[in-house]
Amino acid sequence: MKKRKPKPQSKADDMSPDAKLVDNLWQALEKLEARAATGSKEAKVQLAYFRRRTFRDLQKDLEQKAKAGEITSPPPIGTILEMADFAIPLLLWLSEHQRENIKTYARHRWAWPGYFHLTKREDKKYQALLPKFDKAGKEITKNSPIELGKSLGLKINANLTMADRLFQIAAYAVREVVQLNANGTRFWGNSWLWLRAHHKPFEKLKGEKYHRAVDAFLLSLGDFSKSNWPKWKPVFETFLTLQFAPPEIRFEIMPKEFRSNLSIALDTGTHMQWFEQYRKSHRMTAVQETQFMADLNKEILPDFVSSTLQEVANPKILEIVSLKKTKRGQWNELRDEILKRIERMAPAP
Repeated sequence: MKKRKPKPQSKADDMSPDAKLVDNLWQALEKLEARAATGSKEAKVQLAYFRRRTFRDLQKDLEQKAKAGEITSPPPIGTILEMADFAIPLLLWLSEHQRENIKTYARHRWAWPGYFHLTKREDKKYQALLPKFDKAGKEITKNSPIELGKSLGLKINANLTMADRLFQIAAYAVREVVQLNANGTRFWGNSWLWLRAHHKPFEKLKGEKYHRAVDAFLLSLGDFSKSNWPKWKPVFETFLTLQFAPPEIRFEIMPKEFRSNLSIALDTGTHMQWFEQYRKSHRMTAVQETQFMADLNKEILPDFVSSTLQEVANPKILEIVSLKKTKRGQWNELRDEILKRIERMAPAP
C-alpha cells in the first residue's frame, strides 16, 4: 500500500466563524502587502489608505472604550500608553535628525506632540503626574499620584534616558518573568513554554497543577533584587533564549516533547529544526519534501514567530554582533548585555 504524503494539520480546522473571517482578512492583507513589496504602486496606495483608515478607527474605538472605563482585551488605556511609548520617542528623534521634515507638518499643528504641551496649565498637570527624583536622579522623593511605574518591579533611575532596544527588552523580560497579579500569582501569556524548558519537573505538569508549581518555584527564589540576582539570572537566561535567540539555539533547550510538536515549532520559529528532525523518521522523496515544505510555509503566521534579535538592524545590536563570528557567540554577547541591564534594574533588597 502506497504511503500518503504527510501534511501539517491546518489551524483553520478548529476556528470559529468569526476567527475564520479574521483569518481571511489577514490573508487578503498579506496578499496586498506582497503586491506592494513587488513594487505595485496601486497596491502601495491601497495599503497606505487601509492602514490609515484602520488607525483612525482604532483611535475612535480606544477613545470610546477608555472614556467608558471598559476593561477589555487588549485594554484600551494600555494600548494608548503603548502607542505613546512608540510615537513620542520617534517624534523626538525626528525633531533632532529630520528637523525640516518635522517643520512641514508642525506648521499645521497647534501642539507638540499633544495639547498638554501647549499651555502651561496643562503641562503643569502632566508634570504633576510624574514621580519626583532627587538631584542625582536615582531615588524617588515623591511618588506619582497615578502610581506610575509602581508595579514594574524595576529600580527606577531618572538618569537612564537612553531607552535603547536592549533596555526595552530587559524591561520586558522583568515584566514577563517577575511581575505578579494582584492575587500574588503570575501573568499567564504566550511565553508559558520557557519555564518548561528551564525546570525539568515542569515538563509533565499541565493546567492548574503547572501554574501552581511555577508560582511556588518562582516565589521560592525570593524577591527580584540585587542580593537574589544569582538565583534569578539562570531563569532570565532561559527566558531570553526562548524569546530572542536564533531558532537552532532555542530548539536545543526545548523539552523533547515540544521539539516534536509542529504547533509549538510554528509558534516559536523553530519549524525548520522540527522538519529536520521529522524527516529522519519519515522517508520522503525530494518531490515530497518540496511539497511538504510548501504546505508547512502556508501555516507560518509571522505574528506567532519570535524575533531573532541578532538579525535586527539596530546600531547597538549590530555593534555587539560584530564582536563574534558565529551565531552562538553573537547570541551570547547579546544575552549577556541584556542580563547586565536586567541586573542594574534589580531593586536593592
